[in-house]
Amino acid sequence: MKRHRWIAKAFGAAGLGAVLFVISCGGTGEEDGGEIAAEFTTHVLLPEQVPGWSAEDREFFLHGSMGTEVLPEILLRAWAETEPGLFPTVTLTNFGAIADRPDGPPVGFSLRRVEHLGGLPSLGINCASCHAGQVMPAGGGTAITLLGNPAPFDAEAFFGSVIVAMVKTLDPEAMKKFLPAYARARLRRAEAQAVREMEAEIEKNGAAIVAAVKDDPFANRGAAAGELHAIAPADLEIFQRGTTTLVALPDLARNLLRLLHNMRTALHLPDNLPSTGPPPSGPGRNDAFGLLSLVLLGSPQEYAPVKFGLLWNVDRRRWVHWDGNTPSPMARNLLAAVGLGAPLLGKKAVLDIAVLKRQTQLSETIRPPKYPWDVDNEAAKRGEAHYRANCAKCHDGPESDARLFAVSEVGTDPVRARNFTQKQADGFNEFLRTVEVANFDASKEPPIRGTQKYWAADLAGVWARAPYLHNGSVRTMADLLSPPASRAKTYRRGSREYDTAALGYADSGSYVLDTSTPGNSNAGHDYGTSLATEAKRDLVEYLKTR
Repeated sequence: MKRHRWIAKAFGAAGLGAVLFVISCGGTGEEDGGEIAAEFTTHVLLPEQVPGWSAEDREFFLHGSMGTEVLPEILLRAWAETEPGLFPTVTLTNFGAIADRPDGPPVGFSLRRVEHLGGLPSLGINCASCHAGQVMPAGGGTAITLLGNPAPFDAEAFFGSVIVAMVKTLDPEAMKKFLPAYARARLRRAEAQAVREMEAEIEKNGAAIVAAVKDDPFANRGAAAGELHAIAPADLEIFQRGTTTLVALPDLARNLLRLLHNMRTALHLPDNLPSTGPPPSGPGRNDAFGLLSLVLLGSPQEYAPVKFGLLWNVDRRRWVHWDGNTPSPMARNLLAAVGLGAPLLGKKAVLDIAVLKRQTQLSETIRPPKYPWDVDNEAAKRGEAHYRANCAKCHDGPESDARLFAVSEVGTDPVRARNFTQKQADGFNEFLRTVEVANFDASKEPPIRGTQKYWAADLAGVWARAPYLHNGSVRTMADLLSPPASRAKTYRRGSREYDTAALGYADSGSYVLDTSTPGNSNAGHDYGTSLATEAKRDLVEYLKTR
């Protein structure tokens, strides 16, 4: 209860990473009214990225659970009918997800039955949602699936759409429209007569449904905010047991409210949400530690978006994240799992630690991708000298704290570094020390630290790390090698088409990143910007070989 009071108090200033803005920024997918109408991809992987993986390992990384299942698939299908502005397609491609199968979730999503969601098959995100993307040459060509790179998935828009759909369904009139859509999703249109009977019953006795919703819209009776209802599978059935007779619709509405209550608990949401939140971070970015600080520590932070991190060679690196704040991917992933759908009941996390460990172990063994297209080898040879003179001092050598640079030195946006203080790190360490998770011993995990600096990562696979800088504010490598004042002030994000000359994704997509807004500055990192045009081209060719 204390955590939820903190969240409600903090929402007005910090928000929850996109609550209502997604109505206008949730993507531009093709509407399909809940039916899958997508072109499914066939993965073309670069074999050097996962040399030791089996087919089962690949499948688990792309679609396996990390314990975050929070969205019943039936509700997604129902909302695709009643809220097409939020969910124009059940493939979730409008959020940047990769649809790779007609009978299952997209890349980065798992599907399994969840007890506190009435045993319904439910969707949750995993590592691949943010760390598996596709790239294709501008003008068309074969799409290559990259593992471990910052993917263009818009996590904030996805969760924002889930939250808004839940809020809207609490309205009694919306519930009357939702019930037939739920029935169609549940029955997969096989029982059209039953749905017609339900619609007739709603027309006849809708007042009883309205009264049931108004009586306890947040379903706090029997389970306060932050607690879970016990929901049996039978509570969510359309028919009475062993018959084709409809259940009492007011009772079904009450049980669906209890289901929504449990989803809010799993996402650490208060009952009453504010009408505004922080700005949208867009595809491939979020303010992860700001969100976790809010929902787990009750401590709102200044908005500080960063692009999704790198998963390459994690088993060979001591520190991860853009500020080198943790040597423990497992601790980081536990925080993420709790923040993204694993309920926290007091100090006890409802989390399958075994699947989280497997996701973490697989992610640690991904290698950087080799550049898949032609390279001008003569230019690359010339470019190596420019690399040694302008880049190697910071990005090569042992991955020690010598790779950490003060904001005053590198000159990039300061907010992320400024936010993550040792006090905040200590808060996360205390959370990890006291959280109760079966088969997880926090004392065996090294602590999180606050460096308030930025980490100069190795540049292996740097071609696939666009956009650049910790906050993704620079679209291409060519832009990064331009003086900061001449870099584009805005660009569009979301495309998978790749500009092989400039090293970066095309300037297209539904989201506009404005570098003049807080947390989004594209200033600083002026290394190599004084090189001649031909020298910059040679350096870019060399970087393709890293």
